[in-house]
Amino acid sequence: MNTKTIHTESASLETIENGSFVRSAGRLWQEGTRAKFLDAIRDGTLPTEAFERWLVQDYLFAKGLTTFQAIAAGKAPRSAQKVLIDGLVAMEAELQWFEKLASEHSLDLKTPHHPICQRYVDYLIASAYTKPPAIHLAILFGVEAAYLSGWSRLEASGPYEEYIRRWSNDLFSQYVAELHQACVDHPLKGQQDEFNTVLCHERDFWTMTYEG
Repeated sequence: MNTKTIHTESASLETIENGSFVRSAGRLWQEGTRAKFLDAIRDGTLPTEAFERWLVQDYLFAKGLTTFQAIAAGKAPRSAQKVLIDGLVAMEAELQWFEKLASEHSLDLKTPHHPICQRYVDYLIASAYTKPPAIHLAILFGVEAAYLSGWSRLEASGPYEEYIRRWSNDLFSQYVAELHQACVDHPLKGQQDEFNTVLCHERDFWTMTYEG
């Protein structure tokens, strides 16, 4: 990652990590954003089976997240809808990207959800239907902030450069910052609890991708 990239992205990430959500999450933030999977990408030691498991399961997760975001966008306050709708457009492009990659690697995207992935998706869908809009914002912010943090600490080079850049670029950083602002603009008791719950799911998901 070049110096300019580090400067622009770390500034945004630093703001997020110094915010109340991350500080209040304590050790859960580290657990949800640091993983052997990411370490292995950095070290060039990621097993092929771990990469392939991640690609398929992350696609299945992304499909569930898209459903969550669609419901959340419909229920959101008008002032928060734009960032959610923009996120939905990006998710459609991301699903197409995953499908292209799976085809290139001859992977079956009809593979069943791993139980850990299924629990995460079930949590998102249940939350979409049963929790208030301000909680949806905190959940989505948790999901995206964790990914921004995890991938931004990797140098964007080598065989996984495309993946690293996808979740550490300026546009994604700006999107996460806008989600954070939406949470600030629509505070509600319980947001921190759901943010923490997301980090627990992220921790378990990363462990699954590496260990199976």
